[in-house]
Amino acid sequence: MLVSLAALLSLSLSPRAAAPLRAAGLAPRTAGSPAMQGAAAVGERPCVITCSNCKASYSVEEDALGPGAGKRVRCSNCDHEWFQSVARLARLPEDMELVEYPQEMKDRMAAGKPAEARAAFRAYVGNLPFGVVEEELADLFGEYGNVVHVNVMTDEDGRSRGFAFVNMEIAEEGAAAVEALNGHMLQGRAINVSEGRQQEGGRGRGGRGG
Repeated sequence: MLVSLAALLSLSLSPRAAAPLRAAGLAPRTAGSPAMQGAAAVGERPCVITCSNCKASYSVEEDALGPGAGKRVRCSNCDHEWFQSVARLARLPEDMELVEYPQEMKDRMAAGKPAEARAAFRAYVGNLPFGVVEEELADLFGEYGNVVHVNVMTDEDGRSRGFAFVNMEIAEEGAAAVEALNGHMLQGRAINVSEGRQQEGGRGRGGRGG
């Protein structure tokens, strides 16, 4: 039996929970958020599953998947289908809350791109001035393409070690950034920019879906 998540699931943290149900995203909780304000009254955190295709997250009751091992479900956001095991349900992390599905992710899906940007190119930045922060590098490399993530390497005391890695979504844009920025003067230093080894793996998400 195929169960549509739009019919099965409720966004319990939405102020319009009685309205037609929609996909949600995950975001860090803040002290002023409705989720944080109602945390004491809600008690246990809701179970959340996440679509592996569009990264939409849904809150679901533990018994909603029936008395068996689980059910096939369909994401109402992108129509992706998978078998959702009861054993793979996970609680929404304490530091996260359900929010409206981000417009940026909707736009990427509409354009035929993955919902979340994935790095295809990793640049190494050396001879970096110790005062440079990640936002500054993101702005610099952002002139050549979409920057997925910047990591300024630090020591155990949080001080910059003088080099960083910049991950970009499109390999050709990353290569162009390397060519343009190698030797670029930044805060009085000529930075060394080259292609770095691409890391495997990605950031985890609350709840496991299909």
